[in-house]
Amino acid sequence: MQTEKLYEANSYLSEFEATVIECMPFKEGFKIVLDKTAFFPEGGGQAADTGFIADAKVFDVKIENGVIYHFAEKCVQVGSKVNARID
Repeated sequence: MQTEKLYEANSYLSEFEATVIECMPFKEGFKIVLDKTAFFPEGGGQAADTGFIADAKVFDVKIENGVIYHFAEKCVQVGSKVNARID
C-alpha cells in the first residue's frame, strides 16, 4: 500500500491525523508506516522532515516503492489513529 503524500497538496501542512499501518523494530528505533503523511522524505539533496507521531520522536523519513517510512525512537500501536506534527 502506498502512502498518501499530503505534502503534495499542501507543502505548508505541519499537523495532521493518520492511521498507523505498521510499526516494526529497526536498528536502534522503529520504522513506522502511516496511511498518509505530511512528512517529506529525504531525497534529491533535501533533508527529511522531523517531528512527532503521537509522542514518538521522528528523526528520519525515507520513501521506498511509494511507501514512506518514518524512523522513530519508540513504537506506536498499529491500527491507532494518531496526531502527527512536523517541527
